[in-house]
Amino acid sequence: MKKTLVALAALAAASAFAQSTVTLSGRASMDVSTYEATGSTAGAASDLKSRVRVADTASRITFAANEDLGGGLKAGVYCETGINIDNASNAGQAGTVNANTSQFCSREGRAYFGNNTAEIRLGRQNVWWTQGALNEVGSTYLGSDSFTNLINGGVGVYTVRGENMIKLTAGGDTGAFAGSEIYQGYMGVSGDYAALPAGATGEAVGANKDASGKYSGAKLNYAMGQFVFMLDQQSSKSPFAASGSSFDRSATKVGVAYKYNATSLVSLQTWNKKRTDGTGAAYSSTTGDAKDSGYGIVVKHDLGGNWMAHAQYGKANNIKGTSAGEIADSGATAYTLGLTKAFSKRTHVYTAYHNITNASAGVYNMVGGNYASGTSAAGADVKVLALGMIHNF
Repeated sequence: MKKTLVALAALAAASAFAQSTVTLSGRASMDVSTYEATGSTAGAASDLKSRVRVADTASRITFAANEDLGGGLKAGVYCETGINIDNASNAGQAGTVNANTSQFCSREGRAYFGNNTAEIRLGRQNVWWTQGALNEVGSTYLGSDSFTNLINGGVGVYTVRGENMIKLTAGGDTGAFAGSEIYQGYMGVSGDYAALPAGATGEAVGANKDASGKYSGAKLNYAMGQFVFMLDQQSSKSPFAASGSSFDRSATKVGVAYKYNATSLVSLQTWNKKRTDGTGAAYSSTTGDAKDSGYGIVVKHDLGGNWMAHAQYGKANNIKGTSAGEIADSGATAYTLGLTKAFSKRTHVYTAYHNITNASAGVYNMVGGNYASGTSAAGADVKVLALGMIHNF
């Protein structure tokens, strides 16, 4: 009898453990590339001359745990940490700290609870820039891309990867709307306002300080058959500060894609962003009222034999200062051309060329993932030629 009870207890324990899973995964993404930002309006003395780099392009390690709670419910944790394989530090190509490689869960971290219809997620999470099938050119395929740098440049958004966030995400049972989400976050000391005096904004405010800084947004995702539609909106509000960059911001991005076969597509995206400074100052790169807009086209074409061609073109219009009118020659155009060869579902190599052509007052750069080798001067044209490899594990 005792042996039977022990056996039953062991079986129950094994069954309970079988309902929980822990996984370790990630990505190694590296390239050998040349980078330059030349032709600046101020002259050659402000140019970043061509140099060769061995560059990490958003490598990461992910720890995840999931428990089946029964009845379709599940709970768990997801922790994605950026790593720099190129230099074993938290510094990017410009020698500056890359916030996405500085701590555990630096890329994304969340605790979650839900089912296949919806999940509630708490933590630091990706928002706004995520483009999925609309942009099958970026870091997943070619290490980087020029168009996303136009989307997130200009007057900027509060965050593309937000801290202290509550997010509700639609699951697989929502069909064509899977991946849609709404979120709200509270400004901590890791965001744009970290440069303000201690206690000026966010969750760590001091006595008698305004703690109302927050951001919110939503993504409507719709994918049915050969068509994909995506609408993103984000807004943020920071308490007024007598000095420093204190903004109310809003941003909208909309895109559509058509999959003309199972592995090839063409897509179009447009965006509009606006910020309002509490001081009402004229626009500069760090202060003022302004808005920007633009559009981009992306193509991914299957050449057969595990070869894939990728291309994108983007245009950022001139920035418009709400108190000073349009800022002449502040826009840019950009394109990326790439070719990938897959050796398995996990490993591929690629070659890519990225180009951002700034107007005389434009300051766009390949800053995503700290990929740029420095801060480019106004009017400088950015050029990157890369040969890379990506292994997912």
